Amino acid sequence: MLQVAFDAAVEAMLIVDENHDVHWANQSSAALLVDGVPIQVMNRNLAGLISFCTEDGQPIGADHPLHPQRDLPSQMGEGRFVLHLSSGVFTPVQQVRWQPVQMLHVPHLLLSIRDLSPEQQALQQQQRFMVDLTHELRTPLAIVSGSLLRLQRDKGLSSRMAAQLTMACEEVNRIHRLLEHLSLMTRLEVDSAWLGLRDQPLFPLLQQWKNQCSDASQKHLVIDPPTGESLSIVRVDANALLLVLDQLLDNALRHGSDSHPVKLQVTRSIADNHCRLELSSYADGPPVEPQDLQNWLMPFSRGLAQRDGSEAEGPGLGLALVSQLVEAWGGELHLNQQLTDTLESKGSVVTMTRVSVSVPLSLEQTN
Repeated sequence: MLQVAFDAAVEAMLIVDENHDVHWANQSSAALLVDGVPIQVMNRNLAGLISFCTEDGQPIGADHPLHPQRDLPSQMGEGRFVLHLSSGVFTPVQQVRWQPVQMLHVPHLLLSIRDLSPEQQALQQQQRFMVDLTHELRTPLAIVSGSLLRLQRDKGLSSRMAAQLTMACEEVNRIHRLLEHLSLMTRLEVDSAWLGLRDQPLFPLLQQWKNQCSDASQKHLVIDPPTGESLSIVRVDANALLLVLDQLLDNALRHGSDSHPVKLQVTRSIADNHCRLELSSYADGPPVEPQDLQNWLMPFSRGLAQRDGSEAEGPGLGLALVSQLVEAWGGELHLNQQLTDTLESKGSVVTMTRVSVSVPLSLEQTN
């Protein structure tokens, strides 16, 4: 079964044992390393097949986890390398990931090698730029924020000046969130597989998220009591799920009515073994046009303008980031608006998100 899974992979994949000998190899790796078939790679020492080099073609240092003289890495990692093949050929830059695995209680290392196209290389450069930019701006933003907070402690400030300082603090926080969101979105564009997906019960995650919300947010949030469906085991990155819920709740509170709660319901589709998280909120006014609704998923797309001098507007990346995160863990996001009779004035019920993740125990739970 392992060989079948390997052969189905587009990436070159190898498993090496503690002696650095190739234990398993798929067809893609054989084509890359020897321009042949897997049997020509099996049982050969990895150092006799490839040498890992830096992007400028220099051999990696002796302290690198993949150096042939070192023991197998005990932690997962990734990097960009030029591969020096046994034929003497130097490959273009490759993205290499390594992950320790246990086979028959013996440590092995799984290697996956992906060729970086010019588009992927450009995205990698964009990601590095965003990481560097976020790092460079974090310190000056912290200094500005600290200075504004110290000014706010001055009891002699007029109400107008105090309001302006509060607005300035919110704008600084908005810039910080914007940089963090841009950095995360860039990383997702480069490689969505970096999310740490694992099986875990859903409802404790929802309860953890609610407990982490501010007191003001909790007053407006209602989560339906747990049922057999909401007790499902899901496969998701917990931090990504919490971030998605944060963004959706923030949008609901910003654009919704204070007189109605934000409601979270959990259902499960037996047909495809996915869970749906439906966050509903109410707002005065008619629904927006369907095309405008879909545009909310685009970066820097917003509803009505909010910079009115009393509240800073959002970063403009919330739903775009949510969409990328949900897609990265294999789910779907849907937006829907409709008129409802539950409000005295015209309003809309907004299905803010649909999060669909695999449920490993679904066969036992549905039978």
